[in-house]
Amino acid sequence: MKVGVICSEEETQYLHFKTGESLENLPKHHLLGSIVQLMKKYPYPGDLAPESIDWVTNVALELEQIYKPKFVFLSYANFYLISLLKHPGLYDQEALRRHLFAEVERFLRQTGLTPFIVGTGGTLPLEGEVDLTELDGFVTASRLGPVYAGLYQPSKRDLYYLNQLEAVQMILPQDRFAQVWRPPSNFEGGIPNYLLVAARGFAFGTPDSTKRPLYRVNARDNRIPVYAPDPIKSIVDIAPAVKKRLRKERVALVVLEGIDLEHFAFGNDSCSNTYSWYTYLPGEGQYLAMTTGRHIIDHPYPPGYRVYQDEKGKTYPFSGYYRSLPIGTIGSLSSKTSIAVGSRSVLTHVASGADISIEGYTRSLKQKGTLGVIEISKTRKDRTRRR
Repeated sequence: MKVGVICSEEETQYLHFKTGESLENLPKHHLLGSIVQLMKKYPYPGDLAPESIDWVTNVALELEQIYKPKFVFLSYANFYLISLLKHPGLYDQEALRRHLFAEVERFLRQTGLTPFIVGTGGTLPLEGEVDLTELDGFVTASRLGPVYAGLYQPSKRDLYYLNQLEAVQMILPQDRFAQVWRPPSNFEGGIPNYLLVAARGFAFGTPDSTKRPLYRVNARDNRIPVYAPDPIKSIVDIAPAVKKRLRKERVALVVLEGIDLEHFAFGNDSCSNTYSWYTYLPGEGQYLAMTTGRHIIDHPYPPGYRVYQDEKGKTYPFSGYYRSLPIGTIGSLSSKTSIAVGSRSVLTHVASGADISIEGYTRSLKQKGTLGVIEISKTRKDRTRRR
């Protein structure tokens, strides 16, 4: 059973994490009080606050002392979000990047964990947005500068309009789509009729896009930087390499969103960030490729997918559109204790599968507090644990 804890300025809520219902009777657990106190001690500063970089490190260091896990997953998303959504004249990008690297080094220096450090790729100045708001069909995409978009039931007028735009690099029908993703047997959502891919430097403007001005867009880097004790040729090599190391060592997997090869401070090694024609971006596909060792063709949802059906009463209401949590993640290994801390909302707990996770609780950049998720059965005091 997973217990969810939401800490805000107003209150602390305890939830049955799968159903989202309030818990009237809290389970007896020796770590629950310490975790809640930690969450209250460090309120999440917000997605666009540089202080959130320090927040990840501070929370992770104290949670590591509380639980002594074998595996630690850290997600530093704020540099990427700030790059996309803050005017470049309002912050020093190079200073922020140096601060990010210093915080990673602080965590590793104080814990002594074997590090795997991955940059998710860089950003480019925004050249323009492709307006999809007037299409007859239904469009789904992420809210933050999407370069992939799912298109359902388009009209002939829609397809003619899109084919005239140089800023649209590809319009992929379902048969091409099937090269990189196949629906699992239990898939209940709607598969897009087309996947739209923006040209580099462009993003899609959709009805669900953030109303904030966008200054940069994901560069869709085919290769991303990686620092690891073992050779990593592809993004899907990370999970098996971490699992192998966990047999004898304590390991940290650190994800640095928005960092490319040119600016990576931990060496010059890189790995492939693609599958067929698809390039991974910071989000579900890239995170799950890192933490499961499986390419997007075996992921539960396709690129460009967003909620298409009525979500009333869905399970895991705090996990985005996931109706069940992914299996095979590094943190879900039954024999290894694990924690996750991150400023990437939802994916910190979804992709890590950790016994205990703490993340910034935001929706569409709106700050709602801090979310903790605790796997009660695995973290009970009577379970033997090896450091």
